[in-house]
Amino acid sequence: MECSVEFDHVCIEYESWRYERMRRVTQRIRALEDLNLSFSQGEIVGVKGPNGSGKSSMLRAMCGVHAPVNGNVLVFGKPPSLFDPKFKRRIAYSSSRRTSLLPDLPLIDSFILRRELFAMPRSDWEGRTHSLVERLSLGALTNRPPREFSQGQRARAELAIALLHGPSLILLDETTEALDLQYLPGLLALLDELSADGATVCMISHRPDDLECAHRIVTIDRGRVAADERIRRGIAGS
Repeated sequence: MECSVEFDHVCIEYESWRYERMRRVTQRIRALEDLNLSFSQGEIVGVKGPNGSGKSSMLRAMCGVHAPVNGNVLVFGKPPSLFDPKFKRRIAYSSSRRTSLLPDLPLIDSFILRRELFAMPRSDWEGRTHSLVERLSLGALTNRPPREFSQGQRARAELAIALLHGPSLILLDETTEALDLQYLPGLLALLDELSADGATVCMISHRPDDLECAHRIVTIDRGRVAADERIRRGIAGS
């Protein structure tokens, strides 16, 4: 089976700073330490671990935001930091700490902006917009600005925007944790369908219910893989 993502002895550091006695002191923080991990095409991988364990750094490394100081990260066989724009269109990243929504404009304008950014054919955009709005119960929200949304409504809208362009690698950084539980089964069914079509999903969550659709649960602690458990069979293409 084709490997979508590979971490080979990856170490990632970033710079942090604080003030001591009116002086700024910088220090290097090791976020990932000799990480070895791979994800197969069509696999849904749930990621959990303590706060500050390196989970988000791992996802950002897949996007090319963090470059390793040691080791190699390969996504679809290439280093993420070298991706050309056409290649980056294969990736979706959604985080509970960042928004892809236009807060003061109707939600549909965020869908239109996404269409332009990813150069989507209008017919594809219309079909995918209709499907995601229906699947994620956004019909009553498309003409309202996201600043009026509840936390759960905003989470559903963020997920729809992330999935709109039909990505091959879907990275969800705690996006599902704000989701109202009544909408969770529908989202997990949608991710299952995308997996069956060949998309690879990597999702971070502290809620066990969010990870029920996962084929594997990977636990990250202190920048390393502490556990890697396969919890069900039937990965697409296996």
